Amino acid sequence: MNTTNRIPIYICCLLILVGLFGVATLAYTAKPPENILKNGDFDLNLEGWHHWTHETATALFQTEGKKAEPIVGKKVIYVKISKAGNAVWHVQLYQQPFTLEKGTTYTYSLWAKSEVPRTVKMRILHQGDPWNEYANKQINLSEAWKEFFVTFKMPADDVSSRADIIMGSQKVDVWFDHIRVYEGEFVSDIEDAEPQSVELTNKLTTTWATLKDL
Repeated sequence: MNTTNRIPIYICCLLILVGLFGVATLAYTAKPPENILKNGDFDLNLEGWHHWTHETATALFQTEGKKAEPIVGKKVIYVKISKAGNAVWHVQLYQQPFTLEKGTTYTYSLWAKSEVPRTVKMRILHQGDPWNEYANKQINLSEAWKEFFVTFKMPADDVSSRADIIMGSQKVDVWFDHIRVYEGEFVSDIEDAEPQSVELTNKLTTTWATLKDL
């Protein structure tokens, strides 16, 4: 049997496989956008993060390891809510300050889950009066990890920006991991992730003073 024609076929197949594998590797290992937030994976425990509870609320903020099944790294943040308070803003996790630039598009993303289904709000706002909000969205959590993101364009320069999650009014424990704020549209940096896109409540800057009693 003449086998002289088989060698080119094998070589072609090998080249095709190498080419496909190489493309897939490049797509997966491409450098993700730089996270403006510090310690977004909580490997340094709560370093860089702050929390606050209203006098009507009680919550414990701590990191958990393998038991919580971290998305990235070895830890997540766990918020155990004993008293939920009377409003969603009565329990807060946040990081500040950082700079956002006028006209630049940013994405705010996070992974979250809860003891039982519940809602929380993710926000980007100015730290201090008049508490202008640049992104404000309610998201629906469940017992399984999900990624949520919101993309927004800054209407002004802000050197005192704040990223926060507000989770009062519901006595249900929550977990968060891999929290990011970065320039540009959403970029998935975790293989096989199925993010839940969320839209801005509105595309105009709002004032926290008009929303805090909701």
